[in-house]
Amino acid sequence: MRFLILSDIHANYTALEACINEIKNINFDAIIWCGDYITDFPDSHKVINLIREYEKKYTCYIISGNREDYIIDFDKHKDPNKVNIRTRNNIVCTYNSLSKEDLEWIKNLPSSLTINIDDKNKIYVSHKCNYEYIENCKYKIFGHVHKQYTFRKDNVKYITPGSIGISDAGTTGAQFSVLEITPNIEKVEQYVINYDINKAIQILKETKIYSDEIGWGKMIEKELLTGFNYLDEIIKEYNILRKQKNVLDESLELWHIAQENIYRKFDVTKLSKTL
Repeated sequence: MRFLILSDIHANYTALEACINEIKNINFDAIIWCGDYITDFPDSHKVINLIREYEKKYTCYIISGNREDYIIDFDKHKDPNKVNIRTRNNIVCTYNSLSKEDLEWIKNLPSSLTINIDDKNKIYVSHKCNYEYIENCKYKIFGHVHKQYTFRKDNVKYITPGSIGISDAGTTGAQFSVLEITPNIEKVEQYVINYDINKAIQILKETKIYSDEIGWGKMIEKELLTGFNYLDEIIKEYNILRKQKNVLDESLELWHIAQENIYRKFDVTKLSKTL
């Protein structure tokens, strides 16, 4: 069996298209989708449509990620003020771009699933890494971290395919993986696909996600150009500033200070030249 593993598209349809073109040349028996198909870029609806088309053509195992959870939560109250200031505009823009059918599809996705390889061995799929014991589990496949790697722990092989839409760890292409399992072979193939990042950025610049006061889109632009995870660093800095100043509520002022500090510390121009 050969499993194609795709994750963390984040509505970057330009990157997804490039991966689809490469996938046409790859033999596989089924596709595992590990969540976070939406938000951050403006093409959530197009991404969902493509996945649903692939459901009709191939054997697909599909779970939800935390970004799908954000949209489900927002659909319950539809109040932007109940969403934190950092992700508010991103969530609202994404929600407004989705059809009723998209929302129903998202709501029906499981948070995890198991795939029976044979009578004794299973694959467990979740969005975030799960170390809990699962009987007869031989492989655990997860997304969320936006990096490609594998490791073994307690006789279980852990596999994360990386991110198609926003890759980290110095990688500026779109990532996915293939797991091959036979009686004699266990192999993981890692792919990094070059695509038109400037086109993806231009599409992003034409949206409210890019122009909002949080600077969310500009942060994504920097990540695409460098493969460096600015978001995690900014959130760390932001939480440090809030603690130092004893600020309990969300603060746009401190968020901007955190961004400026991190952009100075990890200069985008210097990073681009070294990667």
